[in-house]
Amino acid sequence: MDDALTNATTAQPVARRTWLGELIDLSRPLTVETVDALFGDLVADGRNPYFRDLGIEVAVDHSVANAHSCLIRLPDHIATHVDAPIHAVAGAPMLEDVDISRLIGDAVVLDLDRGGAEYGYTADDLEAADPGVEPGDIVLIYSGYVDADLTQRMRQTYLTAGAAEWLVERGAHAVGIEPCSPDPLYAGLYELGWLEKDTPNPPAWPAHRTLLENDVYIIEGLTNLDRIRGRRVRFAALPALVPGLSGFPVRAVAWLDPETATS
Repeated sequence: MDDALTNATTAQPVARRTWLGELIDLSRPLTVETVDALFGDLVADGRNPYFRDLGIEVAVDHSVANAHSCLIRLPDHIATHVDAPIHAVAGAPMLEDVDISRLIGDAVVLDLDRGGAEYGYTADDLEAADPGVEPGDIVLIYSGYVDADLTQRMRQTYLTAGAAEWLVERGAHAVGIEPCSPDPLYAGLYELGWLEKDTPNPPAWPAHRTLLENDVYIIEGLTNLDRIRGRRVRFAALPALVPGLSGFPVRAVAWLDPETATS
């Protein structure tokens, strides 16, 4: 009998690589309800309509054809999404130039629960967190974010300028947060004038700017971080390749490192 045939018929099946642990979805849905949960009173009574300009239209369905297809309209900074550098830094790379290798890999989930309080994380807060941040990490921050309400002042945790600088110096590839912004959004819009071209309180959006001008990408609107807080995980949050945008929704997921996962 041919030796090659003999080897092929007697060889043992190759063991398939298995993933240990549950795949955890960290994404919020692309809905107006999600917009309200992240922005609260900032989008009440017609304010900041950009964020709620979301709609789905059925273009064809099975009542008239053998297919179902839709049209979708959405802002590029809605629900769980990534910010490209152009979002805060003039002339910086747009979505198509984002290095997606920085959006998939090892992540550390810092347990910095503030129970829904408005709080600015400092470099000392990040330094003291356990597990520690290592160069090349994607840093996810569990803050205990409480969904906003259209009838109440929106509150969030955010990164101080010093905390953003610390992440850059530590070599983070990206940072993921539960709120809608790593900067204090209410204060930035209504107290500090950061949206104005000639803002009276420069620099505008300091956490955004510090992170993005150093290609530390920002993932906003994460959820379910309570399930993996205080752990190291594998993480991915990849946007669609849509040229010309300043950000885009992602499907953010985490799974346990097969080498360290426990049952």
